[in-house]
Amino acid sequence: MHLRSIRALVACLFFCAASATAQVQIAVANPNGAPLKDALVIVQSLEPSEHELFRALTDEAGKIPQHNLEPGLYRAICVFPYSRWRSDVREFLVKTGPVKLQLQLPARVVEEAITVSVGTLTVHVLDAKGQPVAVARVLVRDVEADADSEHWGTTNAQGVVTLELTSTTAVLVVVYRDQLYTFPVQTWETERTVRLK
Repeated sequence: MHLRSIRALVACLFFCAASATAQVQIAVANPNGAPLKDALVIVQSLEPSEHELFRALTDEAGKIPQHNLEPGLYRAICVFPYSRWRSDVREFLVKTGPVKLQLQLPARVVEEAITVSVGTLTVHVLDAKGQPVAVARVLVRDVEADADSEHWGTTNAQGVVTLELTSTTAVLVVVYRDQLYTFPVQTWETERTVRLK
């Protein structure tokens, strides 16, 4: 009898805990209302302090799997990096009933980018023994790999290539013999020697 009472109490506590949560469904669409697949949704709890609960990608219907959340204040953040869509952030309350949250990603305003050239960078590529490396692919770009900042070249027989620099250039990448090497670069540099180790 005592064991039965304990089991009943545990079952009651489990049922009460489960009923204290509400089902939350989050969907993501574009400005025309069409579902967006592969958008990243991050859900944070804002009580008692801000912390992430989960993250998921949207499916073909623009939805993430349903979650049961306790009553409280939450935030949904939807991002679609490197796309034509801007992020959407929405706070929402969970009470006792189901919550359906529709996020709508606005179109990114494409501004005419003006590439500012600040000169050129001559890169000398050497191998581990200090010998010039010919036919290495070399890239300079900014930290976000914006298309306007990317400039490619190939080293000549002396291991030298000259590339255009923009005001945001920050990274130098060398690809040689199935190996990739990354170096920081400053926009004021005009000449750089790198050694592939």
